[in-house]
Amino acid sequence: MPEGRPIVSDCSSETYHICELLDYYLQPLSIQNPAYLKDTYHFISRIRGRSIPASSYLVTADVTALYTNMHINRSIEAVRSIFKEFPDHNRPDTELLELLEIALTTNEFSFDGKMFLQICGTAMGKGFAPSLANIYLRSFDAKALSYNRESLAFYGRFIDDIFFIWLASSVELEAFQDYLNSLIPGIKVTFTVREILTEFLDTTVYLSTDPNDYNNSIINTQVFFKPTDTHQLLHASSFHPRHTTKGILKSQLIRFKRISTSYADYSNSCEILYNVLRHRGYSRTYYRDLKYSVWYTDSSARKSTPKADSIWPIVNYYDTMGNALGIVMRRTIQHLPCARNVRLISAHRRHRNLKDILTRSRFP
Repeated sequence: MPEGRPIVSDCSSETYHICELLDYYLQPLSIQNPAYLKDTYHFISRIRGRSIPASSYLVTADVTALYTNMHINRSIEAVRSIFKEFPDHNRPDTELLELLEIALTTNEFSFDGKMFLQICGTAMGKGFAPSLANIYLRSFDAKALSYNRESLAFYGRFIDDIFFIWLASSVELEAFQDYLNSLIPGIKVTFTVREILTEFLDTTVYLSTDPNDYNNSIINTQVFFKPTDTHQLLHASSFHPRHTTKGILKSQLIRFKRISTSYADYSNSCEILYNVLRHRGYSRTYYRDLKYSVWYTDSSARKSTPKADSIWPIVNYYDTMGNALGIVMRRTIQHLPCARNVRLISAHRRHRNLKDILTRSRFP
């Protein structure tokens, strides 16, 4: 029998808004950790291009059932500790800790006609769960980083997924795993050790020889597809505006470009995707042109734009006349003095159809 765990939606529950409030205060504190990884792009920016000894090990680790093994009392103490470390006079610490205790100790749900109460861990659907998990493992990360600084070339964690580069022997690596599994009761990690390439998040991390020093290797990345990924994106013949399907394809290619180190890695990922999309009505010509356009024109660096004071939507019906009218309106509004610090956004609305005439979604 495979492992199972109850997953219950927290939407519209009694503690839903409490969880939103808790996450508002916990999320900024949860990232105060040198091992914190925000997302794939953050991970790539920290490791890609690094030169490491050729004998290094690429290690990924998974924390087994993190959410359900977080002891409630320890979770509350971890939050109390981080509140003391980062004081804020405008933050109601006492009240937040009381709300956290309520949210952790009143997770009741029904299954198979019986009522259950969660007595260990936090519900997976709670809004503050990821932030609380990061805070819960702060001491774990600190002890891991200070274990043997000469053996760790890099250590990062994304919630319950860990990646690090080990420079010492495999025997010392086993001792490191035993050490980590003894830090927090209930928190167990399982190492996956590779020498040339490994998978982490949605990337494949692999090593290539350093041209400046043949005893070292350079860290490269490419896109990783899970074996169960069927790439079932929106069908091109779906009744959506044409720019919708074009935007879906472009967004995927931009992601591939930002993850891939070389053009060969990027091209291989694009071909894997298009081998599925060509059966879903996507144009080969458009795909080919977009593939080259994205690689040579998209900038991987995210440029920050000045924040506009307000947004000015330009709404027209979605048809030929509406599109042409929207272009003219945008050009005219841009020259108005009142639109100097305003961000213009083109939006569309559909025409009233037969369904709208025959049916009603609202009743008097």
